[in-house]
Amino acid sequence: MEFTWTATTERELSAQGQKLEVLEYSAHPMEAPVQGYMQGLTRPSRWRQLAIHTTTGATLEAGALQYLRGNLEMQAVSASGSGGGLGGFLRGAVTAAATGEGMYKTALKGQGVVYTEPTRLHLLLGELRGESLIVDDGAFVACVGDISVGRHVNQGFAQMVGSGEGRVQPKLTGSGLFALQSPVPPEEFQLLELQNDVLKVDGNLVIAYTDSLQFSVERSSRGLIGSAKTGEGFIQAFRGTGRVWLCPTLPLHAGSLGAVTSL
Repeated sequence: MEFTWTATTERELSAQGQKLEVLEYSAHPMEAPVQGYMQGLTRPSRWRQLAIHTTTGATLEAGALQYLRGNLEMQAVSASGSGGGLGGFLRGAVTAAATGEGMYKTALKGQGVVYTEPTRLHLLLGELRGESLIVDDGAFVACVGDISVGRHVNQGFAQMVGSGEGRVQPKLTGSGLFALQSPVPPEEFQLLELQNDVLKVDGNLVIAYTDSLQFSVERSSRGLIGSAKTGEGFIQAFRGTGRVWLCPTLPLHAGSLGAVTSL
């Protein structure tokens, strides 16, 4: 059976003249049902696309761009912020961690609408207000406003098992809007506000947290020896004041869409 795809706005978020809009594409049969017969129907999974309405520009994960409309200049930006043609906009757009390793994003300057590649993953929208957010590797999609995209070297498991190499994660700093992707619907996320509190998580359930929180990896009651890759035998601890995006239902979605790499 053939289908036609219809787009509707699933959700949107606006701030300071910028807007992020999530378009959801649903499949509808092109053929009318035959009267008097029972017909089974299996619809294809829904797809989602991010539309970025900007008056100044945006930063996207490399490869996320599908098309754009408006007076927008585009440039690939390295961790050093180098790249000609966009002047001060590019300076500091992407910053490097102490390791000096490269990381590339797609930077755009100007006014218009930018559309990302459709995905079956869900899109989570949020806002930064002069703070920094450490994001799960593979979860970042785009940001708009006065936000720089840098890198955070998370020693975490490396320190726990005596390894000298930390894990590199995206770090968003400034004020503006951002979009992350996850196999978990936004409605199932818990945005936890910690006030001089402690949160311990046994499992790969955190997609992002503000860097005002102190992060550490500790041994869990499941065993004294675990794998740094899978996290067995360890729990993640967050201490202090800040925000954590937690998805307790992630194990229920495992294998259906492919989980985003864990913190």
